[in-house]
Amino acid sequence: MVSPWIILFVIWLSVGVKSLEIASINHPCAYAHTVNITDGLRLKDGSYTYAGVVIPPHLMAEYSFKVIDGVEYRAKKHLRGCVCLLKPCISFCCPENLVFDAKHWNCTKPHQVRESTHVELTYANRSVKQVRIRDRFVVRTELGCRNKFVDKKHENFWQWDLFENGTLQRDDRLWSTDEYCFSPLEHKPEQWELTPLNCERFQTGYRVWIYAICSIIAIIINIFILSLLGSVRDARKSHYGQLIIYYLLSMIVGYSLLVYLALKNPMKISHVACRNIGFLAYFCIMLSFVFLAICCLDFLLKFKQKSVKNSVRQLCIALAVLAVIGLRFLVSFAQDSKLPKHFKPGMGEDYCWFDVRTWGILIYYYGPIALLLIFSIVCCLKAYFSIYELPPDTQYILGTQLKIVKTHFYAFSAYIVGVFAVWIREIVVYIMARVREHFFIIDFWSGICILGLAIAGFILLLGKNLHVKSWWAINVESSQTDLSIINARVYKFDEKGDLKSSDSPYKPTVTSL
Repeated sequence: MVSPWIILFVIWLSVGVKSLEIASINHPCAYAHTVNITDGLRLKDGSYTYAGVVIPPHLMAEYSFKVIDGVEYRAKKHLRGCVCLLKPCISFCCPENLVFDAKHWNCTKPHQVRESTHVELTYANRSVKQVRIRDRFVVRTELGCRNKFVDKKHENFWQWDLFENGTLQRDDRLWSTDEYCFSPLEHKPEQWELTPLNCERFQTGYRVWIYAICSIIAIIINIFILSLLGSVRDARKSHYGQLIIYYLLSMIVGYSLLVYLALKNPMKISHVACRNIGFLAYFCIMLSFVFLAICCLDFLLKFKQKSVKNSVRQLCIALAVLAVIGLRFLVSFAQDSKLPKHFKPGMGEDYCWFDVRTWGILIYYYGPIALLLIFSIVCCLKAYFSIYELPPDTQYILGTQLKIVKTHFYAFSAYIVGVFAVWIREIVVYIMARVREHFFIIDFWSGICILGLAIAGFILLLGKNLHVKSWWAINVESSQTDLSIINARVYKFDEKGDLKSSDSPYKPTVTSL
């Protein structure tokens, strides 16, 4: 138990040191209000001029990072000035004499030079006037975002309002100067218009489809496992079966929401819906890991022969659910707080799910999952050694009932090992990507791993469940085989799946199938 805590502490400490390094540098303004003035004209008093604006020394600083899509990345040290505090700024997607090519997603030179010198400006009284861009704004091309949202087919794409301070209004939302960029686009044949392109945080391509298809197949498999476990009375009534049903139900809902978010463009979801769906998925997935941990603890108590009343069990489950609800609101509070962006989960901002470009997903998602899985593994190990500590007479008296619980335990332990391996892989991949600053918002290998776990669940949680196997033998195999030649011993399981005490009158019954 010591080494995992040390690893998590070192990771947390490294994140904190990195943030302190960034925060310790005295920057006169936010990065979004700055312009690279390294090549600007330096005056005798130490000031710089850029686009006709004189920048005094106290509004300049050296930056060792750059900001893309609202996230900091390492960069060579360079001089930046707070030009946008002195004069409003707007961003262009491409340098002068180039236009944004929506087909190839790059800047290209048009067949005919498209000069964009004027833009419609909306004033506070809602009046609109054509103004010369460079008279009212400082033009920059280094900001904006990597992915631009282009939807020329819909008329509302061409409807927007640019205000005096450089903010843009479109689709009832205000966009800051680093969340859009201007480029001439062909509205109608041979009719070009200067149009703002909003930042798009939506990933498409083969990675998304592999992830979605694998996840959907996994969800279907888990629904089948859930329906079969729920239809078998003995499996449904046992403590082991109940916890597996709760786990599967939570996981199915959580992953269904994640697949929906992976396929749905967040720009087409309202901010409230985007945020709520993300937090609901978070709640369900975290709840599924809590049920796995409770199941491991339940096995440990069984092999320790510590009886627990049903009322106490239900109370513990209820408290666990309340704890996950509290964690969900804690994450929501962190999102709405004034914490640095690197320590926020990012739900409802650029993405509806966690922003993998920040450390928030490690703190609020991978961290709790790792702790729950470590707890589960420890409980399984202790339960395994407890089996061999049972007195011989107890093992003899418990007989078949002990064999049933042991079979379920071994199958479940194998499944837990698989879950642990998959999620350790997820954490390692995330940390490596975060250190390299090379992010995949959707990792298709995650979908393949989710499918692998579903197949493992089908084999271990369903195929190795003796209650289900007995039900299958009685209701399916017996209907396909001559009953006169089959005689099988079917044990009457204890309804709750508990190990009986040594003085319990347990009598196996032989029933003809």
